Amino acid sequence: MRIGILTDIHENVTMLHEALKMAAVHRCDELACLGDIIGYDRRFYKYHTDRSAAKCLDLVRSNCRWIVAGNHDLFAAGRLPEYTNGFTYPGKWFSMNSRERKTAAQGKVWCYEGDDPNDLDQEHITYLRSLPEYKIAFVNEVKILFSHYIFPDFSGSITTYINSNSQLVGLWKYMEDNSIMYSFSGHSHNSFAGFAYRKPVSLIKAVHFMPTDNFNLGDEMLLTLLPPLSGDKGKTALSIFDTENRTLTLIRTYITQVMRT
Repeated sequence: MRIGILTDIHENVTMLHEALKMAAVHRCDELACLGDIIGYDRRFYKYHTDRSAAKCLDLVRSNCRWIVAGNHDLFAAGRLPEYTNGFTYPGKWFSMNSRERKTAAQGKVWCYEGDDPNDLDQEHITYLRSLPEYKIAFVNEVKILFSHYIFPDFSGSITTYINSNSQLVGLWKYMEDNSIMYSFSGHSHNSFAGFAYRKPVSLIKAVHFMPTDNFNLGDEMLLTLLPPLSGDKGKTALSIFDTENRTLTLIRTYITQVMRT
């Protein structure tokens, strides 16, 4: 089975349409979405005239077999993440303005100060509230973990990124306990795919980003961070995982973004 994997769409309708076309061209059998369908941060993105949270969510719902929520999706739905790393969200978190949230967050969780309003209706919001933060798929005798970020912060809601091997101990145990071979996540917005093995390549660095677009994943327990669908020209990609030959291929997207005037 060929699984096309989308992540970090961020309301980019044009890029999502392109990725779905490429998934068809490359004969993907199923699609998975790793979250952050919603969330247009005006500080980083320039496709303001051609974005729609509602259209992107509708396309994902109608095309993807596996869908999980990212941190921006949770915020748009007015929903708190399951993992907070000890941070206690104020009761008025979703009614606070961006400055108040930033002060309350103290740099521990994302506060979405750059996000512009979206075009979601109540039905979309209800659907977002129903999305799981992770999914485990069983395909061709292999268990696959789909999530926006890495256990235990499946939604990517805290500001701490995984940098050291010690931070992955919990993930390896979770994968072992659930007989999971591969874990796929997004959130990092790196141009290339990043890999972490239970037997680390480096004694210090946890995730290694590889400047190529074709990989043999092998038969070891593996974490893979995938590039986003929204970002700079040529640095975004649709990822395709072939479950039979255990390969990962990045199909680059080159749609020119609409620039702010």
